[in-house]
Amino acid sequence: MPISDAVASPAYTEALAGFAAKHIPARGAAGVLQAYAVVQQMPYFSGADRTPLTALRDGRGACTAKHIILRDLLRAIGQRADVEIVQGDFAAAIPLHPTQESALAEMIGQADVTDFHCRVVLRGVDGDRRLDATWPDALAHYGFSVNGGWTGKGDTLQAMPDAILRATPEDVLSTKADMLSTLGPAMIAKRLEFLRLLSGWMAGLQMTKTSGRA
Repeated sequence: MPISDAVASPAYTEALAGFAAKHIPARGAAGVLQAYAVVQQMPYFSGADRTPLTALRDGRGACTAKHIILRDLLRAIGQRADVEIVQGDFAAAIPLHPTQESALAEMIGQADVTDFHCRVVLRGVDGDRRLDATWPDALAHYGFSVNGGWTGKGDTLQAMPDAILRATPEDVLSTKADMLSTLGPAMIAKRLEFLRLLSGWMAGLQMTKTSGRA
């Protein structure tokens, strides 16, 4: 797995160009909305490989890969965009739902899962807009605050409200890895278990939705 996205691989560059050609025919404000919408609708999944190339190939990803892709799509259509890394409690912002298994529900109820979350800052003459494309619209049924109605004005809703800005790096993957390494062993293990349980639950919801039982 690459540890740096500062220099994009040829495979990622090609995959991104194909993705943009398929989903983002417009430029300007309309292109921004198209780029945001297509990344937002990618299902959330935090797996072993969280690189943007894998997210493009699999059609799903966690906050880091999704927001690197969004940044690069926006840049490809002439926008100025960066990825911000913020720190906060990821579990505290996840809604409880009766379909969650007890271990996940308990961790959500207790909160206290420190994480470094990614979002995109879109630069413009009217000021910066902070775009969070973490949750697809399908999760609104399960209590999540989603952004399907974003019109391009102002910030979107944030998956980690009240987070603290820690960095705006070009090399997002290695910077986030360095930040995560500063967490204690117990918190590292807790975070990984939380993301595993959350991703497993969401994958089940997506399969249920596809089969028409949701």
